[in-house]
Amino acid sequence: MLRKRLFIAFLIAFAAGPVSSIAQQDLASSRFSVSVNLVKVPLSVFDVEGNLISGLSREDFRIWEDQAAQEIRSFGMDNNPVSVVLLVDISTSGKTELKKIKEAAEEFAEALSPEDRISLIAFDEGVHRILDWTNEAKKVRKALSQLQPGLRTSLYDAMYAAAQNQLKGIEGRKAIILLTDCLDNHSRVSFHQASLAVVQSQASLYVVSKTEIVRKEAKKERRVRMLVDIYKRLFGSDSDYVDEYFRKKETEISGLAEQTGGRSFFPDDYNRIKGVYSEVARELKSKYYLTYVSNQDLSPDSYHRIALEYLKPASKILYRKGYYYKPKSPLTVPEMDSSYGD
Repeated sequence: MLRKRLFIAFLIAFAAGPVSSIAQQDLASSRFSVSVNLVKVPLSVFDVEGNLISGLSREDFRIWEDQAAQEIRSFGMDNNPVSVVLLVDISTSGKTELKKIKEAAEEFAEALSPEDRISLIAFDEGVHRILDWTNEAKKVRKALSQLQPGLRTSLYDAMYAAAQNQLKGIEGRKAIILLTDCLDNHSRVSFHQASLAVVQSQASLYVVSKTEIVRKEAKKERRVRMLVDIYKRLFGSDSDYVDEYFRKKETEISGLAEQTGGRSFFPDDYNRIKGVYSEVARELKSKYYLTYVSNQDLSPDSYHRIALEYLKPASKILYRKGYYYKPKSPLTVPEMDSSYGD
């Protein structure tokens, strides 16, 4: 089994550069922080066709914390402004693909409400703050025009910096929109450290994953095909190792997104990314929330699980799965380069 895992990492390295080993962690232990025992839970409910359900009321829900029933104190559509970090992977992107990514991000910015704020962070071998907070779409367009293809990928450093640096001190609704192929080969922090920072930031994470696209490209690589053939001869297995590797990465990032009350998308073509960004923008503008006052003992550094039930037929309900009360101090934040393109 160990040889198999090492081979898979070695295999993808030829297609996408050196890749760090798959982080092992229990996402159920992911946490976010609150400073008081009034807990706010963002939520979205979808029907069997994947459409958002509107007209929700507090009577439609029951909620528990640490298996203890809680009283819903308030409920409604969350019309408060949202602060969004656009986190864009520019490593190994061709000019054509990057052009489509820029167009999708521009439409996303224009689809938000005028009161909402956006910042832009790009990452390759470094983490670059391209644009600080603004609610002007034209500034977002200008910042996106600066993006150029990079080489290596500091995905986990970028996630950590977005959560612990860019969102530090930001109150109210928060979201991280992450465009990535889920591969990392240059970060100093681990996936576990990055995911913990994201959940502690109280931001909803939405992942637009390029793994469906990158998987197709990896399988076409001559070196990858040769390595797969060698492995099959050595170990006598018919497994699709490329699919297996990407499946693990998808599961990892999807679990983190759902833990925060967000979700993941896996478009199979760069042309579909624009539609995904538009869907995320609509969802952010249609978020509901509920609040309750915890009846549990809240000691510093304690984790509390949330379970929410929707009492009517639905296909899926997304909500924040727990919170971390008065967490310990975070790690040193990876630096962001604010002079990109100068």
